[in-house]
Amino acid sequence: MLQQFIDEEIMKNLANQLNSAIEGLESPTKDRIREFILSTKGKQLRPALIAVTTKLLTQDTNSQESQLARAYRFAVVIELLHNMTLIHDDLIDNAPIRRGKDAFHIRYGADRALHDGDVLHAYALTLIKDDPAGLELVLDYAYQVGLGNAIELEDRLDQNFDFEMARIIKIMEYKTAVVFAGCVRLGCLAANREDLFTEELNKAICAAGIAFQIQDDYLDILGNPEEFGKMQFWDIQESKRNLFLYFSMQTSSSPKIKEIYNKEIGKKNKEDIEIVLEAFREIQDKVKEVRDEYAKLAIDGLKTIQANIDQDDYQAEELVDFLLILTKYLIERSK
Repeated sequence: MLQQFIDEEIMKNLANQLNSAIEGLESPTKDRIREFILSTKGKQLRPALIAVTTKLLTQDTNSQESQLARAYRFAVVIELLHNMTLIHDDLIDNAPIRRGKDAFHIRYGADRALHDGDVLHAYALTLIKDDPAGLELVLDYAYQVGLGNAIELEDRLDQNFDFEMARIIKIMEYKTAVVFAGCVRLGCLAANREDLFTEELNKAICAAGIAFQIQDDYLDILGNPEEFGKMQFWDIQESKRNLFLYFSMQTSSSPKIKEIYNKEIGKKNKEDIEIVLEAFREIQDKVKEVRDEYAKLAIDGLKTIQANIDQDDYQAEELVDFLLILTKYLIERSK
């Protein structure tokens, strides 16, 4: 059902706009970025979310074309910034694979990964330099993503195992959830319907984003690697602080897992992985319970918003319908 909203037209327009934006970079950075983005294209949920939001909110309006053009500019910026974070994250984590292919730093080297990522970051922001409202939102969300990455990295480098669940949730909120919420807000901004982006809607979408990230962590460990598109168990190899680790610290396996997680990235052997997997399988239901709690928060919140929408505002009704379908997809997906 998601395809009825994120249709071929939206994905085609997004691809065309993204290609045009990449052409604005100078070679050889342009050539490497084009190869990386186009040959390892992900689901592109974030930019599609902006375009769909604006499209639904501008149905039967004379200004839809110009509003969608603004939405696609926002979408391209978000997608470029997202890919920048992937390049830098993979470099920091020394991850070998991204979306089933060699990571950027494996293809082109660490120095190019660092500098091409920096160039891509700065270039993306220039694309909306003449749109103060959009730029302000993008900068705010980009800062929160960076902060989430920083907190996560500090805990790993400091070999910190004494953390509350709230800290893990906060990292997921910063790194993932606020971006989903931000994409809807940018779509509302492009459609001149900022009145719809209430605190209630923000909370519901953030809850959906947290559920999405928990499912992402679950698939990395217990999913099908051929479907998931990443190197399986890499969250274990990089000693990622997530709910699996949090709950395992409350079991008798805690000392052994700490010993394994204190090994360097990529240095955990097959036996180490099996020990961790055995412990994680035992507490997987607790992880799924938290995921489902946040999914319920999202769905209940959206249904409450839906019940209070003005009956004549069918565009807003369709947007909430879409967000409900999206939330269900985010937690039921296998890749």
